[in-house]
Amino acid sequence: MAEQIYPIIINKSNYVNNSTFEYKFGSSFDMNNIDLALGSISMFYSWRNISALKGNNTFSIIHPDTTTTNVTLNLTLPDGGYEISDINNYIKYFLIDQGYYIQNSTTLEYTIYCELRINPTTYSIEYVSYPVPTSLPSGYTAGSSINFPSITRGPQLSVLTSNFGSLIGFAVGSFPSAQSATIDTSSSTLIPVLSDVQNVLVTVDSASNPFAPNSKIIHSVSYSGVSYSSLIADAPNNLSFVPQNGGSRNQIRIQLTDQNLKPLDILDTDITIKLLLRINK
Repeated sequence: MAEQIYPIIINKSNYVNNSTFEYKFGSSFDMNNIDLALGSISMFYSWRNISALKGNNTFSIIHPDTTTTNVTLNLTLPDGGYEISDINNYIKYFLIDQGYYIQNSTTLEYTIYCELRINPTTYSIEYVSYPVPTSLPSGYTAGSSINFPSITRGPQLSVLTSNFGSLIGFAVGSFPSAQSATIDTSSSTLIPVLSDVQNVLVTVDSASNPFAPNSKIIHSVSYSGVSYSSLIADAPNNLSFVPQNGGSRNQIRIQLTDQNLKPLDILDTDITIKLLLRINK
């Protein structure tokens, strides 16, 4: 007789809190006679890598002002999911919104004097500072706040906290260390960790893997290549059944965590998980 495998579906209706879902059986079962595997999971990438709660959303730009003075512009990134290009876009948006730009009178293209970018060759993040001229170039109009210094020099990036610094691979400090009259590129000296979540672990409270210290884990989901707010889908080709224990029970709890078993701070609970139950005869 072929082995009997039974699917159960967990979705938004089973959500409890704290990335936890609860599935109630119609009656009690002896979990010691059941093995369980993940059949498939689909969920949206909806946990933030930058937030006020994480303390990694603030930094400053030290921008040249009149004569030899500077103005410190404090930026606060709204809570969300960011790539380096998104942080750079926010810097550009902020500087334009605050009037620290010049604009081509013909093409209407904006120019700001710094950028954050990825250098994949060196596995680093670069902050590039461009010198602000001493006067408005011909054919341009000036933003409402920009002033032209008596000595040409570029803006500095001020990393205020190690939490933000770890995202882009910079220590706490100002980059470059002194304002330069030429284009100046500062490279990260630490390994950038843009997201503190590398994998999504699926745990079940009744699981008991005798060969793993984290015995509740039944599957690890990679979301490599998936952009923020997009769908993550995983359906293992080879099922890995994990023994269960806990005696007779009428429900199980499924929780999604990061690689350190910290509950995932998901915003979108519209998730579908298919678990496969195999009854041991």
